[in-house]
Amino acid sequence: MTSNCDLIKTIEDDQEVPDYSENSDEEEDFQPRKQKKKENKDFDKGFQFTSAQHNLDPWNDLNKYIKRKPNTKLDDKIKRVRKEYGQAGTEDDPIKIEPETGQDDDVISLSEDELKKDIFKTKEKKGKIKNMKEKDEVIDFEEYTDSQTYTTFYQMNLSRPLLKAITTINFVQPTPIQAATIPAALMGRDICGCAATGTGKTAAYMLPTLERLLYRPLDGPSISRVLVLVPTRELGVQVYQVAKQLAQFTTIEVGLSVGGLDVKVQEGVLRKNPDIVIATPGRLIDHLRNAPTFSLDSIEVLILDEADRMLDEYFAEQMKYIVKQCSRTRQTILFSATMTEEVEDLAAVSLDKPIKIFVDSNQDVAFNLRQEFIRIRKEREGDRESILAALVCRTFHDHTMVFLQTKKQAHRLHILLGLLGVKVGELHGNLTQPQRLENLRKFKDEEIDILLATDVAARGLDISGVKTVINFVMPATLQHYIHRVGRTARAGRGGVSVSLAGEQERTLVKKIIKQAKNPVKNRIIPPDIIEKYNKKLESLEPDVQKILQEEKSEKELAKVENEANRIEKILKVEDGKEQRSWFQSKKERKKEKDNFRLTKKQVGKNKKHEKEPSNIVQEKKKKAQNEPQMDTAEDRAKKELEKIAAYQARLAKKSNRQKKIRTVMDQNNYDFTKKRSLKRPKSSFAADLTDTSKKGVKRMRYEANKKKVQKKQNTFKSQQKSKFATKGKNQKKFKKR
Repeated sequence: MTSNCDLIKTIEDDQEVPDYSENSDEEEDFQPRKQKKKENKDFDKGFQFTSAQHNLDPWNDLNKYIKRKPNTKLDDKIKRVRKEYGQAGTEDDPIKIEPETGQDDDVISLSEDELKKDIFKTKEKKGKIKNMKEKDEVIDFEEYTDSQTYTTFYQMNLSRPLLKAITTINFVQPTPIQAATIPAALMGRDICGCAATGTGKTAAYMLPTLERLLYRPLDGPSISRVLVLVPTRELGVQVYQVAKQLAQFTTIEVGLSVGGLDVKVQEGVLRKNPDIVIATPGRLIDHLRNAPTFSLDSIEVLILDEADRMLDEYFAEQMKYIVKQCSRTRQTILFSATMTEEVEDLAAVSLDKPIKIFVDSNQDVAFNLRQEFIRIRKEREGDRESILAALVCRTFHDHTMVFLQTKKQAHRLHILLGLLGVKVGELHGNLTQPQRLENLRKFKDEEIDILLATDVAARGLDISGVKTVINFVMPATLQHYIHRVGRTARAGRGGVSVSLAGEQERTLVKKIIKQAKNPVKNRIIPPDIIEKYNKKLESLEPDVQKILQEEKSEKELAKVENEANRIEKILKVEDGKEQRSWFQSKKERKKEKDNFRLTKKQVGKNKKHEKEPSNIVQEKKKKAQNEPQMDTAEDRAKKELEKIAAYQARLAKKSNRQKKIRTVMDQNNYDFTKKRSLKRPKSSFAADLTDTSKKGVKRMRYEANKKKVQKKQNTFKSQQKSKFATKGKNQKKFKKR
């Protein structure tokens, strides 16, 4: 039998075999390495253009809303300074940029000592997670438990145009939140939904909404039936693009109304009454007050994306105004990754028998996210900038988002990293809307590698391919942290989050470690690397100040020009034109802004000292103003931390504030067996008027006579009083005579 066998014996049982396999250590992927040169792929000769409508880029449809082109001169200034360094550099200068031969300008050259490996330690959980006491809910939620499990979109009774769009966008199977939400939303129920970041919540509420709109009457006048409210402009643009892609094979019209884009174009779109309006609260109120033909009377579905942000104190007055304008018989859908169940918030939008769909806990990060922390000692707060530069230049070269607390720090780091040779962009409130959208597009198209952003980009944005999120300082709350790190590890992909945590931020780090399902890593960068980058950044400081000074002078000049143009317009034709109105007076708006201010407002010398709002946290007395202020790296880091501390103190104040007393039913005296009628009680006036019985007539006569007698008595008393008063006056006059 063995002689006829075709199998050849190659390895003996006890024979030792050399291991030729490569090192597959998981930590190797997150160690410093040289940046790979991007390959320029040739055009595929076999490619053919098709005339299908779905190949149109949704960004192109957005161009009609953008009239002004983004102006960015900062990158040109950074390039000019780098060229000067290349021409004049000394051996002592640690940032000397040598003319590289055979290398791409975009690739950052690293020396061998900079490629020294970082040390990783696994942070272990200490203690057990305490069960959070659930607050008593006044609103009764109905837990949604559907026995059916939908494995495909074809089982959900969706129409063919939507199924065709789903196939075009390459949606394969519904996520858990989509499978749970779509059937309930199709029934017209109010929904309060919560799922982890990157699980497709936009499609979860947009698909059932579009399905219901397909059955709208087509012969009548066009009516806006759906309103989607979002907290940020970029998120509004993203939801608009998703809605356009899902509705591409239907006749449903979608309108966009967000701040920063052209007002007149938006007014023209809203005048046509699109079926779906996607808006931010401020711009929507502006159109409600100033566009004569636009109203929210016909809104049948109100959707709040990132609902916990939409219903917090910053949007409170605006949301009250918008909700009052909507129909009372509407369907309301709330969605967020960190949904709160506070009674005041949910009562504000008047939910009617809502269904609670919580696929994940509202304190969970994505399951495939690797969380890292870098500890910063109390006396080393000034190393934050150098640690960030080391991380970006050595390890995380591309597809990285860096979150900062202030706009000023984001702009400064843009200049600093740009001078180090990193392709970087910024996204915050000081930029114009075209600039913000342009930087977002460049980051998506891989024209820039690092995106520096404030919390304006922390919620809802789905940027494909984000590999890493770096927190320059830890956010104020755990919810903020979940939203920030949720920009990576989306839709089942992997991702890394690296957070710089000081002594002040240790409590939040402990919370995150307790909540984490995967082991949390502690990254230790070698001290000599940090020291080297400190020297690099110190040598660049004069150039950073020079660029900032140039920008300041240009900004002042542009301000004067804009003011002159505005006055010229007013003198020409704008005399008869009415100003745009707002739902609050200037005084109310100013008071509201002052209440939300975290830092003290600077008061001029001539002005009297204004009364400080109650929300501002009293800080320690600062040094005398006569001393020169040196803005060091440590001072800048402290300013960021102070702002977070002020916000945390305000949240603590708000949580300790006494709640309003709510009406409580006395259960001892109330008879639960007795059924109350839903009808309103009849008026006694109608009963009295139609009662023709003898008893009723007698009662009415008696009451009428009683009133007459009382009236006569009252008139008699008043006459007597007036007589006595005149007699007293006459007697006094006689005595004087």
